[in-house]
Amino acid sequence: MKHVFPHAEYAPLEIPDGQLSGLYSMRAAGAAADPRQLIAVALANPIGSPRLRDRVQPGMKVVVVVDDNTRTTRTDLMLPAVIVELRAAGVAQADIQVLVALGTHRAMTTAEVAAKYTPEMAAQYRFVFPNWKDPGAYAAVSTAGDFEIRIHRQLLAADFVVGIGQTAPHLIAGFGGGCKIINPGCADPGTIGRMHWLCHTVADGQLFAVRDNAVRRLIDEVGVKAGLKFIINEVPGPDDAVAGVFAGDPVLAHRAACDFARASCAVPVAELTDIVVADAYPSDSDFWQSLKGLNTACNVVRPGGTVVFVTPCPEGVAPHPEIAATGFRLPAPQIQERVATGQLDPIPAAAIWLGTRMLDRANVILVSKGVTEAEATAMGLASASDPAAALALALQQHGPRARINVLYKAAKLICSIT
Repeated sequence: MKHVFPHAEYAPLEIPDGQLSGLYSMRAAGAAADPRQLIAVALANPIGSPRLRDRVQPGMKVVVVVDDNTRTTRTDLMLPAVIVELRAAGVAQADIQVLVALGTHRAMTTAEVAAKYTPEMAAQYRFVFPNWKDPGAYAAVSTAGDFEIRIHRQLLAADFVVGIGQTAPHLIAGFGGGCKIINPGCADPGTIGRMHWLCHTVADGQLFAVRDNAVRRLIDEVGVKAGLKFIINEVPGPDDAVAGVFAGDPVLAHRAACDFARASCAVPVAELTDIVVADAYPSDSDFWQSLKGLNTACNVVRPGGTVVFVTPCPEGVAPHPEIAATGFRLPAPQIQERVATGQLDPIPAAAIWLGTRMLDRANVILVSKGVTEAEATAMGLASASDPAAALALALQQHGPRARINVLYKAAKLICSIT
């Protein structure tokens, strides 16, 4: 069988006859719906909240928070629809600001802004890009447990805050979307770090695709305390289609979106195999993002098996150099000690913690034009120049009769063994 990757720079991969256990991707659920209609229906029938246009009024300063270009969220459709709701209530154009929930990601270019949010939105509204390295851009809003919640000042100055996002499976938060647009999106590094590092307290199997895990509970607490009052989230379908849209209360609407995503992203897999071939599209701007796809692949490989992981990572390993420098080979107690003593920042520590769990389960052969062989080796990964060479290495390790699972666009799949 010839497998075609969702990246033009990688040649199709020939899977040996008789060794393919299954090719898995997101399933289409009936006829594709018109995403504009789904958005309109969701806004007209919000969950746990009056309609948006009934909650705002003239004179209000409104901040609409959107995710950045590391997500495939259809903000090009949802942002204009939200603006229509606000303007219908009499909110002036000058009183609407768009805050891009960068977290610790880089700012977007002018071209990226126009492509993601439409040229019209980019020209008509002010877009604000938080700089996570500027502590003065954040202010205390409340506390959560024993730490201070600090949120971007632009958001705190608003009379009303709307969040636009995507609800898809996430390896730390359970699912993306909802209040995650605020934490980590608009929070300072300290708040983001506390949220991410909570993952090390959660048992295996209780993070990914589990909506009400400890991390999500903190995310919700921070989002509500920071003033998020209304969300609209889409749930992705196959090939970047929109499968469903949910609007309303930041917690109740998100919980409904997660229930829908848990079903629509579910993929039953026949067996664990010696080898898994997977890509991380669309979470592949850097290796940090790509861990979402690697996590899915490691769930369907036999313990001690090999993942052939194909991900371009044009922006390299991560904005946090500790990930490349430390890699995924430290024992868990050492990671905890380094965080506790301030030697390791909690944000990259969470990725290192989870990546180490993945490599405890499987060997990984990385195929990436954006991650060098030296960087891959430092992280504890093997590397290959192309998918065919990587698969040949895996077959040398596991024998010519090794069984193979193939995951297409693995980052948004919830795989379970049937």
